[in-house]
Amino acid sequence: MRIWIKFSKDGLLRFLSHLDLLRLWQRALRRAGLPVAYSRGFNPHPRLSFASALPVGIASRAEYADLEFREEISAGDIERLKSALPSGIDIVRWRRVPARAPSLMSLVRACLWTVPLPAGDLNRHLERLQLSDELPVRRKTKKGEKIIDIKPHIYSLEADGKGKRLEMLLACGSEGSAKPVEVLALLPLQWDTAGLLRTEILLAAGDCLQAPMHVLLKEKEVSLNAEEDYYQLRK
Repeated sequence: MRIWIKFSKDGLLRFLSHLDLLRLWQRALRRAGLPVAYSRGFNPHPRLSFASALPVGIASRAEYADLEFREEISAGDIERLKSALPSGIDIVRWRRVPARAPSLMSLVRACLWTVPLPAGDLNRHLERLQLSDELPVRRKTKKGEKIIDIKPHIYSLEADGKGKRLEMLLACGSEGSAKPVEVLALLPLQWDTAGLLRTEILLAAGDCLQAPMHVLLKEKEVSLNAEEDYYQLRK
């Protein structure tokens, strides 16, 4: 049996690294006594992975775990897993997925972020970004520093309905990305990056983006669930 779990990461646990988060989940699964499936080979490890690594120090309402089990599990098993997780990690939802569906990580195409709005003329700076042909940023990679144009990877930037937070829909995944801190650096205001929050991870569903809990899944196929919220990608 294979499932996707949506969970939040907050409080002091937002300072947990990606590797430490993996170990935390492995311990919680053992404490809950769930029949996790293991890989084969000389060094077997639990079939557990995450949709997208979260930068250390950032909170999230929408992290996702991709898990495989040796046998069927129930809602009661998930409740035991909830109890085995520490404060700061909370399971929000879960769903069953086909065993041969693509890996969750491979489907990620974008993330939604919010950050408190500072004082200043945000609209003027947003207009400048929209009119720019390129938005080059310097990024460190394993092979050294390189200049990357993140303009194609910024899908939308706008204030929320209350005018208190900036909402950013940014590309994320193997096809390119824009990091929220890179975008904020292009907007010369006094941002409170400690208030940066990931609110959703979005998957490719045809020409659209949709949350993992909503997409329609078949064997090796992901499609749009038109009855739920989604984002149309720009052509």
